[in-house]
Amino acid sequence: MKISLIYIAATLISGSIHAQTSGLLQQYRSKVEEYNQDIRSAVLSSQISNEKQKSAKADFLPSISGNANFNYVGNPSELSVEIPSLTESLYFQGRDMKYGASLTLAQPVYMGGAIKAGYDKAKKENEMSQYEIKRITNNIIYNADVYYWNKVARQEMTLVAKDFKESIELLVDVVKDRVNEGYTDRNDLLMAEVKLNDAEYRLVQSLNDAEVARMSMNSFSGIPFDEEVPTDSIVIPLKEEPSYAGIIDMAMTSRPEMLIASGNIDLQKSSARLANSQYMPKLSVGIDGSYSSPGYNFKADLNPNYAIYAKLSVPIFEWGKRRNTRKAGKYAIDMATENQRKVTDNVRLEVETAFYNYSQAIRKVYLTESSLNKAEESKELAFEKYREGNISIVEVINAEIYHLEAKVNFIQSKLNAQIAKSGLERARGERF
Repeated sequence: MKISLIYIAATLISGSIHAQTSGLLQQYRSKVEEYNQDIRSAVLSSQISNEKQKSAKADFLPSISGNANFNYVGNPSELSVEIPSLTESLYFQGRDMKYGASLTLAQPVYMGGAIKAGYDKAKKENEMSQYEIKRITNNIIYNADVYYWNKVARQEMTLVAKDFKESIELLVDVVKDRVNEGYTDRNDLLMAEVKLNDAEYRLVQSLNDAEVARMSMNSFSGIPFDEEVPTDSIVIPLKEEPSYAGIIDMAMTSRPEMLIASGNIDLQKSSARLANSQYMPKLSVGIDGSYSSPGYNFKADLNPNYAIYAKLSVPIFEWGKRRNTRKAGKYAIDMATENQRKVTDNVRLEVETAFYNYSQAIRKVYLTESSLNKAEESKELAFEKYREGNISIVEVINAEIYHLEAKVNFIQSKLNAQIAKSGLERARGERF
């Protein structure tokens, strides 16, 4: 009985000390965030998008390319020209070999908006990759909370099972004394001993569940199974009612899913502009410097030369492809807009549901705590009455079972409240 009182006191003191928060939970979250493969993959994907953005930005700048060529002609070109004023005809013959190298500096002036649209698309993809990291992290942290508090709850269940076993052992001792003194028959002792076996079974099962929960928590954070991760000794009871003020607005502005859905609209707009650019005029200028043979003026040796050029390309007719491409882009933007509305509805429902679940979970903590206090008092009264011979052993055992169930329900309600709290944090995206 003293153990039960100490257990309840420790629960209440722990709740006031931690003030509904846990530093050990924060440490475990950090380990999970550092280890999780999905988060690390998302970071790598973001780095890829960042490099693609830098690559797209380089398209605005001039490009330099070098070329080299070699060509051997078995039958070179020949030209014979008859000039009346000359007694002999002029004869020209090309060379068998043509070779050289060139260097080209090109600067796009206007490419139908393709360069800017490509850069905007790469930039938006880079931003969305950052939001994806937040989305994955938000979900992983929620899962980490579930693993953490489940392990703590299973650990606390072992304390309850030990308390129940010791309480039944005390009852067995009392029954033995009454049987020896002739105040009751042996059947009471047999019933108490059966319940003691049941208590030992519960303890073994609780220890097994706690060990499995511990290994699962270690695995999720990449910690070796033989290491003991520091956690709270009991599930912290949550008592503070959540505030609804501003919760929807926070989710609309903070949830990564909302930012991704909004960014996808901009992404489709950039993709549409990029697709339409192939039907727009394109202008580029450049300088081409060469060093080749034959050179200018039919020189046989290698000679330098250069050319300055401007190139204008204007699409004229594509059999309706321009119109079809423009419509396809518009439909893609409309789809992204509809998806944003769908995400908005889902996020709003998720926040409303998470808020309701958390509010109800807090109330259940109060109810189960009250039931636990009453079951504790009922068990003590039943035990004393049995000592005095005023009630049967069945009533004492029932009181023990009610007390056990009240403890289990209290722990389960605390666990549900902690998970509901993490679910509400995830739903409104307050971590970011």
